[in-house]
Amino acid sequence: MGFDLKTRREVPLSETQKLILEIFKHVKTLLDRQSVEYYLLGGSLLGAVRHQGFIPWDDDIDIGIEREKYEFVLESIQKELPEHLELRTYKNNAYHYYFSRIVDKRYFMERDGSLILRRENVWIDIFPLDGMPNSLIARKIHMFRLMWVRTRYHIACFDKINLKRPNRPLSERIVINLIRVIPIKKSSGYKDLLDALDILLKKYKVKDSNWIVNFMGQYKFKEMFPKSYYGKGKLYPFENMALLGPERADLVLKQMYGDYMKEPKDKDKNVHLAFLIET
Repeated sequence: MGFDLKTRREVPLSETQKLILEIFKHVKTLLDRQSVEYYLLGGSLLGAVRHQGFIPWDDDIDIGIEREKYEFVLESIQKELPEHLELRTYKNNAYHYYFSRIVDKRYFMERDGSLILRRENVWIDIFPLDGMPNSLIARKIHMFRLMWVRTRYHIACFDKINLKRPNRPLSERIVINLIRVIPIKKSSGYKDLLDALDILLKKYKVKDSNWIVNFMGQYKFKEMFPKSYYGKGKLYPFENMALLGPERADLVLKQMYGDYMKEPKDKDKNVHLAFLIET
């Protein structure tokens, strides 16, 4: 649930989802005009397959675009968005995520779960899909390097991490608890680490790779798949639209969620929303 703080009127999550869908429609129009393939990712793909739209407790839309097209898309989107929408990247904003975000500047959500209260505009996320080495040994080395830099980045911006996210792996929970009790020096220079990740992630081109990954998503290497799983994309029903997702969504979702048609228990639902504020 959310709240319109001007009138103290209770706002159901479905009303926020309508705002999110309107952002996506603007972006989809630009992508379709440029014939750019995008793919529903993670919970958005799961929502399309299991609910034919949003997961009822979800509060964003995630899409992925192959790296070689991703940079071009961001540049063109920035020029064509209406005034109330804005592109956020770590390179052009005081913004701590690696992936990009299109926000509606008129609405905010207050998000709990972090050491500090975060107020963020209503959004959709755009992730780059990156190539991985074809050789197993080279792939394992590349994975280790990526995880090492990502871990340092999360330590650097630890106060912004959602510590209440359910189903974190044991290794992550151990690291989080260590950081909370041990006085590890945290740095405000997380953008240097994002620059390092940017260089690493661009090292292997999608066109030359048999594997691709959405590494900066929530699931890290659970979102590394054979490129054939994505293919040219397949249309899935999503609310009142048909949106592109991976051709082999069943294999993608099984790897990420296991028995994905079974809804999780309430305590395992990753709900971000606390309050909706209209400016």
